[in-house]
Amino acid sequence: MRRIREAVFMGIGILVGIVLCGPAAQAVEAVLTASPTSQTFYVDGQQVQFEAYEIHGNNFVKLRDIGRIVDFGVTYDGATNTVHIDPDSPYIEEVTPPAPATPAPSVTPAPTTTGSYTISTDHWSREDFSQQANPAVFTGIYDRALYNTIRQTLVDGGPGSAPAYTMVDKSNYSAVKKLLGRMKSTKRLEHYVPENFVNYYQYLDYFAASIEMPEQYHAARDFIQPLIDQTSQLSTDREKVEYLHDYLCSLMAYDVKAVTVITEIFTSHNGEIKGACGAYATAFSFLCDASNIPCFIVDSADHSWNMVYADGRWLYVDVSADDLHGNKNALLVESYPKHTDIAPQATAFLKELLVPGSTK
Repeated sequence: MRRIREAVFMGIGILVGIVLCGPAAQAVEAVLTASPTSQTFYVDGQQVQFEAYEIHGNNFVKLRDIGRIVDFGVTYDGATNTVHIDPDSPYIEEVTPPAPATPAPSVTPAPTTTGSYTISTDHWSREDFSQQANPAVFTGIYDRALYNTIRQTLVDGGPGSAPAYTMVDKSNYSAVKKLLGRMKSTKRLEHYVPENFVNYYQYLDYFAASIEMPEQYHAARDFIQPLIDQTSQLSTDREKVEYLHDYLCSLMAYDVKAVTVITEIFTSHNGEIKGACGAYATAFSFLCDASNIPCFIVDSADHSWNMVYADGRWLYVDVSADDLHGNKNALLVESYPKHTDIAPQATAFLKELLVPGSTK
C-alpha cells in the first residue's frame, strides 16, 4: 500500500509538476502566460510552500519541489535526457544540475579528482573480492564484476577513492538499482557517473556506485545515538538485534495505509509513529547499520521484512508482523514459511556482498 500511495502521489506530481523548458516552451511562450498562483498546498494536512504558477487555468509545481517535501528521489540523467523518480530513495539536492547536452551524473556526482577521468576496460576494482565469496551466488546479472564494484564501494565507505565500476546493460539497470536499494541503512548506495568522465560515449553502460549518508539523515542518526551506545554494551549480536527489535516496536504502530520515513520515525514526537511493513524494514536496517550489524530488506509481492547476520548466520526478522500481533514469532528465525522472496538470487548475492563467505 505504501508503494501504491507513493506511485499515485508521484503520478499527480508529474501531471502538475512539469516545468516548461527548451524549444517546446519557446513555441508556446507567445500564447501562454504564467503568473504566481494564489493556491494553497497541503501535504499530510500541513501547509507547505511551493514556487507554483498558474498557466492557462492550471497550477504548475516543480517535480523537484514535490520530491523535496515528500522525500522521494528525483534525478536527471543528461546522457539520456531523462528524469528518474525513485520512491525508495530520499530526496538529495543537486548543487549543480547537469546540462541536458552533456553527460552528467544520474544520481550524485563523483568525488572531484584532478584531471579527466578516462576508462579503458569494461570493469575495474582494486581487489578481486569475489574470490572470498561463495561462487554459487554469481548467476545472471549478479556476476563477479558487479560484486567487486559494489563490494569495493562498501569497503571504501565513502567518497574520495577512484571508483570501482562495471558495465550494466540498460535492461538490467532497474534490477541492479533495486539491489542497491535493499541495502538501505544510515547510508545510501546510489549509481553515479563521475563529473570528469571524458569518454562516456564509449561506455554508455558504465556503472559505479557512491555511498554516503543523506544530509537529512544526520539528525536521525544523532537521535538514536543514546540507543546505539546502550546496544554496544550487550554481549552478542543476537541480544543487540532483540534490543533494536523491541525499541522499534515501542516507537511504531503498524498501519498498512500509513506512509512514514526515517526522518519522521527517529525524532522527538508524541505517541507512536504509524507505518506499513516497508517503513519498519527500512527503519530496522537503519538501526542495525548504526550498530554494525549486517542487514538488508527482503520483499514478497505485498510485504517487506529483513535478514540480519547475527552470531555467525543469516536470520529473518519481521518487526512489523511482531508489532502487529504482539509477539516475537518472527524474530531471528531460520526460515520464514508462507513468505515468498520475489528475488532469491539477489538475496543470495546480498548475503555475500555484506558478509563474504557467509553462505559457503
